[in-house]
Amino acid sequence: MTKRIRTITGFLMGLFMVLSIMAPSMAMAATARPETGNLHIHKVQTNYDPFNDELIDNDGLTKDLPADSAFLEDAQFTIYKVADDAELPVDISGLTPIVEKTDNNGLAFFGNLAKGRYYVVETERPKGVVAYSPPFLVDVPMMHPDGDSWNSNVHVYPKNQLILGAVELTKLKEDGETGLAGATFSLYRVQEGDDEEIATGLITDGNGNIFVGNLVVGNYYFIETAAPANYGLDQTPIHFEVTKDDHAYGLGNDSADENVIDEKIIREGVELVNDDLPEIDKSVTEQGQEEDTGDFFENLTWIIRSDIPNFIDTENLVSYIIRDTFGPELTYAGNLVVEADGAAFTDFTASGVTVGQEGGTLELDFDINALDGFDELVISFDTFINENAVMGRDYENNVTLTYNNGFEEYTDTEENPPVVHTGGKAFEKVNKEGEGLPGAEFLIYKGEGMYLQPDYNWGAKATAWTFVSDTNGYFEIKGLAYGQYFLEEIKAPEVDGIQYRLLDDDYEFTVNANSYYSNVSDLVAAAPAEIENSPEITLPQTGGMGTLVFSLIGLGLMGTSVKLYKKSEK
Repeated sequence: MTKRIRTITGFLMGLFMVLSIMAPSMAMAATARPETGNLHIHKVQTNYDPFNDELIDNDGLTKDLPADSAFLEDAQFTIYKVADDAELPVDISGLTPIVEKTDNNGLAFFGNLAKGRYYVVETERPKGVVAYSPPFLVDVPMMHPDGDSWNSNVHVYPKNQLILGAVELTKLKEDGETGLAGATFSLYRVQEGDDEEIATGLITDGNGNIFVGNLVVGNYYFIETAAPANYGLDQTPIHFEVTKDDHAYGLGNDSADENVIDEKIIREGVELVNDDLPEIDKSVTEQGQEEDTGDFFENLTWIIRSDIPNFIDTENLVSYIIRDTFGPELTYAGNLVVEADGAAFTDFTASGVTVGQEGGTLELDFDINALDGFDELVISFDTFINENAVMGRDYENNVTLTYNNGFEEYTDTEENPPVVHTGGKAFEKVNKEGEGLPGAEFLIYKGEGMYLQPDYNWGAKATAWTFVSDTNGYFEIKGLAYGQYFLEEIKAPEVDGIQYRLLDDDYEFTVNANSYYSNVSDLVAAAPAEIENSPEITLPQTGGMGTLVFSLIGLGLMGTSVKLYKKSEK
């Protein structure tokens, strides 16, 4: 019995020793690490909240994602095979990179990787991701969490937070309250080096607004590229920032405009006021008058009214120049006066013309700083019509405002410039047969004591300008303002021994656009006004033959009458 027990005990001890020797090799055979494996990197986000350790436990296994998860495309990952005992940080010098990007399912797949430890770096972020995922180490294949098997398809979920902001720009009219439609902008994101233009051709709507969504965290600015008609371009950058607190979209995978959260739209400080373009207009003699007439050498006053732009408030106004151009038919007479808001203004430089100059350009270059605070300029100066003028033709005086607001140069001009003119009239002194009578002398007047003088002033009759008809009876006057005048004949002609008598009444005539030329464009002369004179009645001289004849006839008639009377008495 004792021998049998000893035999059984020895057998069991031998078996135990054998099993003890075999157990490690059997365990190793059961948990042998595969030679290759696959790495699945998932780039996923849920709005507002990043994945956290409670939501995603990176244990290498696939996860059931929240219903509102979104997949991030175009995230780039680079992996490097490192030593099995490598720890962070890792020196990648000399290591071979393997690069993949996430697809539209947010997956970057690295297949058939040799077993070992890998260093994973996110090298390009998808749109809207605040920052790169931190680098990490992963083993491929990876031990299963149960500790008794290997996982050859390793799934990892790098942590990210996606922020997409929204902004609304407001463009206002000069009153600072009314929205301005039709302004065009580009949107830039601030970058190291050259800034990135992320949107162009953005146009304000009827309320003056531009909405831009899906903006990642960063600094931005709008630049106006085209202003609406009659408004000045203002390229002052309009800066704003999208921060981590500015996510503007509701929960879920929807970043459409209709899913935006209104109170999260960035609006404060994102506005720009456009100033009206300054306008210039011109009058003659008095503001608002578009036409005037004058005699030769009579001063005519031109009046220019010009807005002073509000661009000065931004200290961007570079230049403000007014140029007035007139032709050789007008002579500059000076008398330049400049007022700003009704007060004398002298901070300008005048150049281009001198008093007495026929034709030219008067240039007024204004001191920008001195204009600050004023709204309107009124400028006046004189010219007169000279003898180069064509009778009945309109002469313009063109004005141009050129100014630069620091962003663009603008020019404004009077679309319908005022005009001045002068006229004339031709006459022909004739007899009743229409034959010209030379030597008749006339004066011209337009009112009592207002006779035309040789210098085109109006004064006393004693010093008046005398007009004499030539051999054809012709004479003319040029350079009179449009209106009504009178010819007063002061000496009647005597032709071929016939003395003509003076006009019974002064001759009234009109000067207008067609009184000298019937067709001003082609210079077709108007027919002269005919002034007909009659000869004096000549009575017989006393003591002459005519007188004797009349006397004899008278005596004969008287004698006959006496005889007839005596017969009647008998």
